[in-house]
Amino acid sequence: MDNQDKWYLKSHSNLANHIGDDFYYNTLNSDILPNISRLSIFNPAYHGIYRLHEDKNGIVKAFVMVPLKVLPQAEVIVVCGVPQNSYLLGDIYGRILSSFYHACQKLSFNYLLVEAAIIDDLKRDFGFVAARLYNRRFQLFCDRLQEMIVHFEPILNLDPNKLFISSWEALARNPETLTAPIDLFQAAEMWGARFTIELDSYFLKTAVLSYRDARKKARENRAKDIAPLSVNVYPESLISSSYFKTVRQIIKDNFITASDLILEISEKTQLPQYSNGISLKDPLAFFKKKLLTYVRQLKIKFAIDDFGVGYSSISRFAGLKPSHLKIDRNILYHDKSDLLIRSILELVTGNDLNPPSVIIEGVDEMTPISLYRLKEIGVNSIQGYIVAKPRPEIYRLSQDKYEKLRKKILEDMN
Repeated sequence: MDNQDKWYLKSHSNLANHIGDDFYYNTLNSDILPNISRLSIFNPAYHGIYRLHEDKNGIVKAFVMVPLKVLPQAEVIVVCGVPQNSYLLGDIYGRILSSFYHACQKLSFNYLLVEAAIIDDLKRDFGFVAARLYNRRFQLFCDRLQEMIVHFEPILNLDPNKLFISSWEALARNPETLTAPIDLFQAAEMWGARFTIELDSYFLKTAVLSYRDARKKARENRAKDIAPLSVNVYPESLISSSYFKTVRQIIKDNFITASDLILEISEKTQLPQYSNGISLKDPLAFFKKKLLTYVRQLKIKFAIDDFGVGYSSISRFAGLKPSHLKIDRNILYHDKSDLLIRSILELVTGNDLNPPSVIIEGVDEMTPISLYRLKEIGVNSIQGYIVAKPRPEIYRLSQDKYEKLRKKILEDMN
């Protein structure tokens, strides 16, 4: 570093106010900086460096340099006199090595996923990361989003005399495993609004365009043939202006009509507690007001997803009044599942001139309650592997599948 750098450091240092004779400044100036180049501090491959110094009493202290702005601005913060055994020097590097090892074991040496896992672990353990790491994590997140594909899972109308696919749910899928990209959801929930909004906006556009292409292939583009499409969204995204603009633009571009789009709000996550950094006095009322903007301006319908788990409650449902309610599959495995489902149906549909459409999720061949029993207690729609697994195309029920499902619904009626 040249003299100008040194004078800037001294003029902006408050160390002399706390330590006599500018000890740390003089040590930094005479013993540390002469042996460090700018490139070593601002090397994009690192996120800071440190150098050890032993004083005349044999005590070793570290000087940690963390870049705040890259070259040519070259702004750096210097942490002086850090003990040699400080977590800044030991724990953080040990944590990186541990994260690297475990991520490589789990992620098959996909270096981008490994890098993302390391940054996630640092955030999880220390509560924050440097701005450069945060921005790098967001870029990795966006790159990962680009790999995502969409599959569609059918929702079945449970009338044995008129069995048909009444709508579809768009599901994100990892193209390699064809499973849900859990790492994306976990990252969005860990890193907050910027990530969740990016995830939801990108997935909405991808889902709608994929659905349009799937309809073309299935030759179901006539208005009467188009079934509604459900797309999941985090509550945090729904209060953001950028997500609202994304929804509005998709409808304006005629990628899908408002009447054919249902936004599913997960009950597994809490309603936003803050808006623009200000704590909300009544989060439910604030959230409802935001949803009404979608309903009034865009004519969008909403569904509450995962009802029965997480933050779901009757008061939350009553406050939002969605057009669709999806009951989580976990309820099917309670000892008194039929009584629970009947109670929910009575609570959400009783004395309501416009009751929501209720859908039971996760119904498969192993579900302990039969289709006949579900129909008997008032369930009109189901979703799950008993109908079909998610696939990249849309279709109508085959005659064989139609007969099998109809038989299951009627099997106990004789």
